[in-house]
Amino acid sequence: MTSQPNPFAPHWLIRDIVIGSHKAAVGPGGLLFIGDSIVEGFYWNRIGSLPVINAGYSGIWTEALEPRVPLLLESAQPRIAALLVGTNDAKKDCTESALDGVAAHFERIVGHFGDAGVPVVVLTPPPIEQAKRLTGFYSPEAMTSLSRRILQIGDGRAAGILDLQSAFADGNGAAREGMTTDGIHLSAQAYRLLRGMLDQEAALLAPEREDR
Repeated sequence: MTSQPNPFAPHWLIRDIVIGSHKAAVGPGGLLFIGDSIVEGFYWNRIGSLPVINAGYSGIWTEALEPRVPLLLESAQPRIAALLVGTNDAKKDCTESALDGVAAHFERIVGHFGDAGVPVVVLTPPPIEQAKRLTGFYSPEAMTSLSRRILQIGDGRAAGILDLQSAFADGNGAAREGMTTDGIHLSAQAYRLLRGMLDQEAALLAPEREDR
């Protein structure tokens, strides 16, 4: 993927500028939410007692995100972080060998949080909702396989794990009706559920001080 022209590069440049301004406004000690377009579309500016720095990059995949993470951690100095990436790695015709490479990059990303001493909540990519506009571009099997790898990587290394692959699924492994707008990106209903899950994690990892 890295040898091909990147159609998202102009958008990522704009996001770098926006995120830089957001970091300056929030300051250190917030919640840094890092990931792809599902993160970029997260529209709350506060989780629990913490202001949110939205470091979502539409279209980004795990390998491309990896070098950005230590830079974001160093500049944002968050109290805690959340990580959601992998959807754009689980495209149609993705092989298990390719997913092994994705998992290696994901493991290195998790290591960056440990190196920075920042507790991270790891999220699995949400499931695909069938028969919608973007459904055919992604592989449900690859998404499930990658999510399983992410759970294994996060076990014992992440401060918290949110398994959206299970939480948003119907009984057959696909997303429940109404969880997405286009088969991949979350609906308002799903975002509200996600926010509630993050609120619970933030309350455990960064409880509000009684002296405020």
